Amino acid sequence: MTIEGRLVRDTLRVAPIDDIEAATRATLAPVLSAARLRAGARVAVTAGSRGIARIPQILRAICVVVREAGGEPFLVAAMGSHGGGTGLGQRTMLAHLGVTESSVGVPIESEMDVVELGQTAHGVAVACDARAARADAIVVAGRVKPHTDFDGAIESGILKMTAIGLGKEVGAARYHAAFARWGYETIIREVAARMYEQLPIVAGVGIVEDNRGGTHAIEAFPAAGIVAGEEALLTRARRLMPALPFDLLDLLIVDRMGKIYSGSGMDTNVTGRAVDGRSQKVPRPVVRQLFVRELAPESEGNATGIGLADFCTRRLADAIDWTPTYLNAMTAAQPASARLPVVCEHDRDAMRYALNAAGVTERDARVARIRDTLHVETIATSQTALAALVDAGRYTVGEPTDALTVAGDDLLPFQAAAAVA
Repeated sequence: MTIEGRLVRDTLRVAPIDDIEAATRATLAPVLSAARLRAGARVAVTAGSRGIARIPQILRAICVVVREAGGEPFLVAAMGSHGGGTGLGQRTMLAHLGVTESSVGVPIESEMDVVELGQTAHGVAVACDARAARADAIVVAGRVKPHTDFDGAIESGILKMTAIGLGKEVGAARYHAAFARWGYETIIREVAARMYEQLPIVAGVGIVEDNRGGTHAIEAFPAAGIVAGEEALLTRARRLMPALPFDLLDLLIVDRMGKIYSGSGMDTNVTGRAVDGRSQKVPRPVVRQLFVRELAPESEGNATGIGLADFCTRRLADAIDWTPTYLNAMTAAQPASARLPVVCEHDRDAMRYALNAAGVTERDARVARIRDTLHVETIATSQTALAALVDAGRYTVGEPTDALTVAGDDLLPFQAAAAVA
């Protein structure tokens, strides 16, 4: 099977932060100075499960600044039910991200027990990681970006890390159940507000990445300024989100999915598909058929989001560990995210079935291929899709590519895209 195509490249470029430690010190040191940490204060710093660029360096820099302010930092695994809902599993997820005690230079505390902090206005019981709750101070760090499930003035960021990350499996399950009744943003704000009242949270550190996965901004806020600070960072993050420049695709091929790339395995803001796999998260692109090829090993078998696809390979299906996948899906109250799509022995079969389901031939198919939804700076695009390219001012059409060609049973490697990234 041969589909002629070209590489399309995103030309939007913003200067990433070069010196992580200097940037972190400049923003966080004044906040911690105002907090007046006592000498030797134990300070918990949150470490989540997302694939954030240079996250070991960022966390290390935060810990350096905490020490300079007189505190003794340690990392606490803050990722809800991820990692199979176990302390060891969450520590393993951090190691896959390069976050270890040696890389960051501080101890990591990763257990699942919580303390109770009362209830929100809607009667939702609030829980917090016991080790963080016992600390003298807490610094909440996380990437600020559009969420995969909802839209709001705050989405994925410091407040969500506070509420769901530090809530561990117990809290995450409670809050997701409440989301169905009262909405994501309402509950996240309520839970986080309760935690700010009850816990010694002294700072929030928001990280914004650019469309190429670089570190665009690191900003710290005192507890009272976190909400407004995150709202402002989310506006910036939206402008820099990776995107697919198409209104309609007959077939989107995603080489890799996994928790390291998105909480939903494949970012719904990129694929367009909502977490139920059938409706739209964003107006475009409309993807008629979605084929995903691999599960990132860093996900430790967690294939939450596989339900967003219509087809997958046998090798991906065989890599799924259904225990953490179901745990994650049920905690999030999203059973559709764990539905298994049509399993194909080879890429050739998946491509053939997908094009047939879309009602198109190889010649007239609008096809795009990406590495994953976190790296969309280079896209292999069929000639027919090129004719309907949108946002042409931001994207350039480059050299021919054989990344849409099946040789034998499988697609040829996406070498050009990998080299650019």
